[in-house]
This record gives sequence, structure tokens and C-alpha cells, in this order.
Amino acid sequence: MNKDCYYFTHDSNAKDDPKCVLMIEQLGMEGYGIYWMLVETLRDQPDYTYPVANIPALARRYNTSAEKVRTVVYNYELFTVKDDRIFFSESLNRRMQAFNERRAKRSEAGRLGNASRWGASQTDRNAIAMRSQSLAIKVKESKVKESKVNTTPKNTNVFIPPSLDEVVEYFDDNGYTRDAAERAYAYYTERNWVDSKGSQVKNWKSKCIAVWFKPENRKPESPETDRPWGYKIPV
Repeated sequence: MNKDCYYFTHDSNAKDDPKCVLMIEQLGMEGYGIYWMLVETLRDQPDYTYPVANIPALARRYNTSAEKVRTVVYNYELFTVKDDRIFFSESLNRRMQAFNERRAKRSEAGRLGNASRWGASQTDRNAIAMRSQSLAIKVKESKVKESKVNTTPKNTNVFIPPSLDEVVEYFDDNGYTRDAAERAYAYYTERNWVDSKGSQVKNWKSKCIAVWFKPENRKPESPETDRPWGYKIPV
């Protein structure tokens, strides 16, 4: 196996990032561990993205809850979620783009060195250099295109507030009370769908999962054990 196959850079002071500080304050160091588990999982994927639908399986694999993993993915702006289908790390994508460009340059230098060592003609060395340069350009263009697809600003989609019926139905489908749904709807409607931190709500289902899907808001007839993942994936 290539020794740098699963390599990526890691800032030693990542824990001091304000987003991580808030996450650690709310979830403890378990949240920080979940964050790096997710980053490492993304690094292992060919396109550095991961399906939202697989979060429950990922949580079981690492002995944590799907609700905690979703909270880390959705709540702290550490990851970008696209269409509630996949999520990725913009920071990891930037780092891997730079890493792949450096690796392509090293590969080019190695091929030129071997050609010189074994007596290849100048014409051959030029041809090798051109092929290597072409490969490096393709790697860069591929990553730039991927970055453009994956780093679409989160606020490009116009937020459309849900109706009370939609909120009640979503709570009911996931085993939570109508009273909790009505309180959540009233809370955000009165604030024009701006959360307690002053940020515009972008995904009301994810916000309800993080803030309102609590044990005390569950319907008595739907115990937690009836729904091993706690709630449906937002669609």
C-alpha cells in the first residue's frame, strides 16, 4: 500500500477553532472525536464525500449515536451538507487538492530523473515532461471542478418556511408530540426563522432534530427503543 494513500494534513490547534470550541462545550470531547472520525472517513472516500443515509451505520460502527453524529455534521458549520444527500469538508477538500498537486509534481520529477539516469534522449525527456505536466494539469482541473461542485455556498437556496402542518407531520412521523411541534413552529415563526445564535435557519428539519428532538418531547406511546435511529433522515 502506498504510504501516503490515506494521508492528510492536520492542524495542531484545530481544537481552538471557534466552531470546535462550541462543539466541545456542547458535546464534550466525544463530539471532537466524532468530528475527526468523520474527517478521516471522508479522506478514505474517492471523492471525499459521504452519504447522509449511512450516518446510522457509521455511528454503530464507532459505538456512538446517530443523533450525535448528525449534530456534528449539521450544527457547527464544520461540514457542508448537499441536498440532505451527502456531506463533505471544504477544509479537507482544499488540503487534498494541494496534496495531490504536490504529489503530481514529485511524480513528474521522478520520471525525469529516471529518464536522465537511463540515458533517454532529450526528445524522450521532453515527451515525459509534457506528459507529466499534462497529468498535473488534469489533476488540478479535476479538483477545481470538484471544488466548484462541492463548495456551493449554503445560502444559495432560498429558504422557504414550512407550514405548521408540515412541522407537526414531521414530528409525528418521528415519534414526537404535537405540542413540541407547535412550540418549535411558534418559536421560529416569531423570530422569522432565525435561531438563538442569530443565524438564519437553512434546514428546518435539521434544526428540529438538533434542538427539539429530545426525550422529553417524545410521544409516550413511542418509546425510544421503537426507533433505533431516533428519527427519519431529513428529505
